[in-house]
Amino acid sequence: MKKLFSIFLLTLTFCASAQEDNRGTIKVQKKGNVYAVMFDNVNNRLIGKDNYGNILDSAVVSYNVMLTIQGIAYEEKVLGTTLSNTMQNRIKRVDGRTTLFFTDIKVKEKNGKVIDWPKFSVKLGASFETEEQN
Repeated sequence: MKKLFSIFLLTLTFCASAQEDNRGTIKVQKKGNVYAVMFDNVNNRLIGKDNYGNILDSAVVSYNVMLTIQGIAYEEKVLGTTLSNTMQNRIKRVDGRTTLFFTDIKVKEKNGKVIDWPKFSVKLGASFETEEQN
């Protein structure tokens, strides 16, 4: 009887301690195909987003970016996600209304297939701030 009681007590303390410890909790994060591509104006890069809301850093393979600053047009072919340092410096100095145009976007899906993404544009500078206030 004492042996059975001690086994019961040992099992009860083991179960109670296992429930208090959250370090073994597994969180499943679903990954889906690319649902949207957007410009991250903090890190100056294009990122993908899947239909579950996860950010896909390496989804964008390449793209072209074009912008005009004070009547001078700049264009750059980007391999990867992040703009070059030269283009980042140009964007940082934009005070007026400027629009970035992204074309020829290549996106890699979960299964490894590279697809063409539709072109889009993003507003920067004063026009971006004005739209946020409205």
